[in-house]
Amino acid sequence: MRKETIKSQSKLFTGWQIFYCITLMMGVVLGVFEVYLYRLTIISITIPISIILIVGVTTFLFNRSHYNRNFNTRGIFYPLFQNIISWGFISCYVFMAANYYGSGTEVRHVEFDIKSKSSMPGYKGRRNERSPFVTINYFGMKKELIFGYADTKRVDAASKVTLTVKRGLLGFDVLDHYDVMD
Repeated sequence: MRKETIKSQSKLFTGWQIFYCITLMMGVVLGVFEVYLYRLTIISITIPISIILIVGVTTFLFNRSHYNRNFNTRGIFYPLFQNIISWGFISCYVFMAANYYGSGTEVRHVEFDIKSKSSMPGYKGRRNERSPFVTINYFGMKKELIFGYADTKRVDAASKVTLTVKRGLLGFDVLDHYDVMD
């Protein structure tokens, strides 16, 4: 019996540890894609955050002891972090992707006044190439539209934004195209 214990402990990773690492990496990658889809979807930020937290905490409640046993840890931080990042982000991405990729073909054209303008720094090494963004009031909801550095002069001179919008599968509008105008 002692030889079996020593032999099982000599393995570098168990199957469950590899599974948890893969789901964590999937959660991180899909979380990045989820942010991209969030920018193209007109939805309150509380909905994606609620999905991430509800699913993450629920899976944590079912998964905590199994995680702690496999990684030989105690406490709640690591299993809670694992479940929120992996299952919370994966489920939020599935939600956002279903709405975005299942959107209808009928488009609407709407126009809004720009409420405010600002910019954010560019990528590393190009921090001075700031990407402008505008804030609009989309039927009572605040939405920020981000433009490229090349559009800076056009955005500075603009007073309105035109949007081409489609209805998403889950009822949230999806931006097909947007542009600024004087």
